[in-house]
Amino acid sequence: MKIALDPYMLRGLPMDDMVRTVAELGYEHIELSPRDDFMPFFLHPRADDERVAALKNSLRTHGVQLSSVLPLYKWSSPDETERQAAVRYWKRMIEITADLGCSLMNSEFNGRPEQAAASEAAFWRSMDELLPVFEREGIALNLEAHPDDFCEENTPAVDLVRAINKPWVNYLY
Repeated sequence: MKIALDPYMLRGLPMDDMVRTVAELGYEHIELSPRDDFMPFFLHPRADDERVAALKNSLRTHGVQLSSVLPLYKWSSPDETERQAAVRYWKRMIEITADLGCSLMNSEFNGRPEQAAASEAAFWRSMDELLPVFEREGIALNLEAHPDDFCEENTPAVDLVRAINKPWVNYLY
């Protein structure tokens, strides 16, 4: 069984120091969550090829692997401009995740509960664009219901994930 640490509490450390600290704490796996210098919340990834290579080197040096990457983007936004930007951010982060040799991304539904129908429609538009990219790169996707998303409860969230109808898209509880 893989036990991974989400090093969010260490996000203020330089990337190599964060990976080293995770290894010193005895973890062999990291779930890479948002951090301003690599993959900020709701913004385009900051990681260029050099930064991705540095992270790969750091992981190798300290004997740590990525179990998953957890980006948060507004891919279910009822605002179409915001949704389109989020899809661009997702595409870049999928590319980075593949470059890092990681085959799993976790995320949330996002959107707005008070605009649930419009947010769900935006989510499906984003899925139409992104599912082929996930599939091409061989990256699985886990989704979770989260407070303040358009879908906040487990049972409806499981039904949404089932409706995606891809064996590599799953629900994360």
